[in-house]
Amino acid sequence: MYSWTVGDFKISRVLEMPVEIGVLDGLIEEATPEAVQGLPWLAPDYANSAGQLIWSLHSYVIDTGSKVIVVDTCCGNGKSAPLIPAWGNLDNPFLERLAEAGYDREQVDVVLGTHLHLDHVGWNTMDDGGQWVPTFPNARYTYAEDEYNYHRAIADEGDISSDLAGAVVYDGANPDIHNQQRLVFEESIQPCIDAGLLDLVPSGHKITDGVTYVSTPGHTKSHQSVMLESEGQRAFITGDFIHHPCQIGEPSWQSHGDFDRALSAAQRADFVKKYADSDLLVLGTHFAGTSAGRITHADGGFRFVPA
Repeated sequence: MYSWTVGDFKISRVLEMPVEIGVLDGLIEEATPEAVQGLPWLAPDYANSAGQLIWSLHSYVIDTGSKVIVVDTCCGNGKSAPLIPAWGNLDNPFLERLAEAGYDREQVDVVLGTHLHLDHVGWNTMDDGGQWVPTFPNARYTYAEDEYNYHRAIADEGDISSDLAGAVVYDGANPDIHNQQRLVFEESIQPCIDAGLLDLVPSGHKITDGVTYVSTPGHTKSHQSVMLESEGQRAFITGDFIHHPCQIGEPSWQSHGDFDRALSAAQRADFVKKYADSDLLVLGTHFAGTSAGRITHADGGFRFVPA
């Protein structure tokens, strides 16, 4: 269990599972084994000796003292994942690990989503006798309105297997993205709507004192990261804006799943330059190892140094 303090805030990482080596090979197309081995600082936490990237699935709990906020809720147990079958029908002790971090699911005040992909909303709900119900019954489930509407449109599309519904889905999207998003909404979003727990907010919305959405579009149309500020200290939860630490060393490397690859890469480059050698604690939503660290200059470029 990893945790950090940022001013008066406590941030805890709750692991769902490490990603099996090989499941995400090729997701970042430029990250060939040879290219990854050219960034030796990635080993051993973020890449193995064969040049394969190492990933993790986890959530962050932000305890501000007055609010308990869960950022992104991984894949969830028993969910449908036809796009990534290895992540479907899971049975992981996520709630037990949440309790080990010091939190019961009834204590959570806000579930905050960076975007609505299957591996970021799964624990929104849980199976209760064959029915999906909100896992966090006292929480407000919060998403950027534009992000929600974009994914709602994909879920509601008819058969898009032939033309990918024109501009609705991203370049290179799997033709089954409609069916996957339909299942995401049915299993992980609609039960929260039916319970009256959904809040849609504008991009850049202040969630509570010291916790603010930051617009980081590119991976999805209106992707949001999360900035934390307390007592002069700062932390940043990436979501999939920075999918893997290799994209700190090489910000131009693009994820196959990005909605707008060029925009995502350009924003990463600006972010890395802006915060290199600063005190900003960067918390990667899919970073393995401790998953947290700082950006530094190194050998004419940049690297990620674990905290």
